[in-house]
Amino acid sequence: MYTREEAEALKKRNYHRIREMIRLSYTVGFNLMDPSRCGQILRIWTIVLSLSSLASLYGHWHMFRRYIHDIPRIVETVSTAFVFLTSIAKMWYFLYAHQQIYDLLRRARTHEILQKCELFERMSDLPVAKLLRQKVEANMDRCWSSTRRQLLIYLYSCICVTSNYFISSFVTNLYRYFTLPQGSYDIMLPLPSLYPGWERKGLSFPYYHIQMYLETCSLYICGMCAVSFDGVFIVLCLHSLGLIKSLNQMVQYSTSELVPPERRLEYLRCCIIQYQRVASFAEEINDCYRHITFSQFMLSLFGWGLALFQMSIGVGSNSSITMIRMTMFLVSAGYQIAVYCYNGQRFTSASEQIGQAFYECEWWTESREFRQLIRMMLMRTNRGFRLDVSWFMQMSLPTLMAMVRTSGQYFLLLQNVNQK
Repeated sequence: MYTREEAEALKKRNYHRIREMIRLSYTVGFNLMDPSRCGQILRIWTIVLSLSSLASLYGHWHMFRRYIHDIPRIVETVSTAFVFLTSIAKMWYFLYAHQQIYDLLRRARTHEILQKCELFERMSDLPVAKLLRQKVEANMDRCWSSTRRQLLIYLYSCICVTSNYFISSFVTNLYRYFTLPQGSYDIMLPLPSLYPGWERKGLSFPYYHIQMYLETCSLYICGMCAVSFDGVFIVLCLHSLGLIKSLNQMVQYSTSELVPPERRLEYLRCCIIQYQRVASFAEEINDCYRHITFSQFMLSLFGWGLALFQMSIGVGSNSSITMIRMTMFLVSAGYQIAVYCYNGQRFTSASEQIGQAFYECEWWTESREFRQLIRMMLMRTNRGFRLDVSWFMQMSLPTLMAMVRTSGQYFLLLQNVNQK
């Protein structure tokens, strides 16, 4: 479909659209451009980050134990622990499936499946080839533009949340250090946690610095690992969406006047081969993300409910900091799941139109073999592609609505327990 120069220009253009995600992935230990380059060093950095974050669980556990009866105080501790535990799971899965994720991203970035499509080569002498290429390129460009918008929104929301946690704790500690007597104040860490042995050490070295390092590692992977891992899903899902829409456009022209009757059977076979490639690519994406997203969805149920509860506490106590922090947390966490469900719904809806595209072409005027292929494809496309969350649910808008309702029930439960 593309010449060598056009293919290189396409790779550069697509890299430019996802460059922030690729650069951030280096900071959490993954090279999405070439896994073999600095692979060992980056792998060590991933292990260091994840082990440091796991060590911070000690502080969260002691915070939970000390204030077990003070629900408003431990809610944020539990919710943030859920978030960074999910991020650690993603990092370790990234280590396991790094080559597979890299390969899927490379194929998306280079439009490999479109490059292999025989239709543009075999029908290059017909006007339909030029028209289809224009439509396919415009369609893929829209999908990649949508990818960039979603990535930037996700990136900025995560940066705002992590910066709020870190800067507020850092500035608060400096203010207390210069205005209050030594030993008369408690330090504030980026994430709410407690280290009993160092509780009265204040900002002295190395106690404060070790605590800040552990909690900052947890905070950092909460935001940046999410952008890296979920960002790859956005790229792959929307690229698949573009492939499905392009396939539908190809099928629609199978019986048009732009294709001579004697070549329509060959044209249809090219569409069927392309369908098989797209179906295989969609299945690979589903297999890659199916099980790892289960923890994300389950923990988000509790996280949303805890964030709503913390927001209600902030309103009752007139704490603007708590309100702002929990609002930002809820927006970023909600957007994280919305990315999966919204794009999964678009993916499923587009795949359901493949069978309709085969049915709506004027197959009844074609040869017997052409009609037989149409019947076969109608049976094969009866079940569209889908993106699953393990074996329990589907990434779709109904799933998102069900999660919102369930998290609201957790919020009401916490309110009732707190009032009693």
